[in-house]
Amino acid sequence: MSTTIKAYDSADSPGPITSVLERFRPRPAGEAPSLGAEAEAARYTVLLVPPDQAEALGHAREDAGLKLYLDSEYDYDVANLYEAAKLIEEECGAPVTLVEHRADLTYWTARLRQSA
Repeated sequence: MSTTIKAYDSADSPGPITSVLERFRPRPAGEAPSLGAEAEAARYTVLLVPPDQAEALGHAREDAGLKLYLDSEYDYDVANLYEAAKLIEEECGAPVTLVEHRADLTYWTARLRQSA
């Protein structure tokens, strides 16, 4: 599968999340059922967490970087956006595009890739 990353576009910002910090603060887990590839892809968000915001999300300050979240729960550290896209594609079984958004943090949402 070929991975695509969509660059930041102010038309997509702040995107579906107005406060990344509020959405991804640790809270009691609740698992949502899978409703197909599109719904499964939409459950994932990749956050770019700087050191000064890591603690607000339940991470150590030294544990900054790209974080993959499933729903609102931390799932995995990723080395880069391509690794994140690959993991999401494996879970939903379809190619995805990561779309960049900016709010109080930069983040990417996953969407099924549109056929050309």
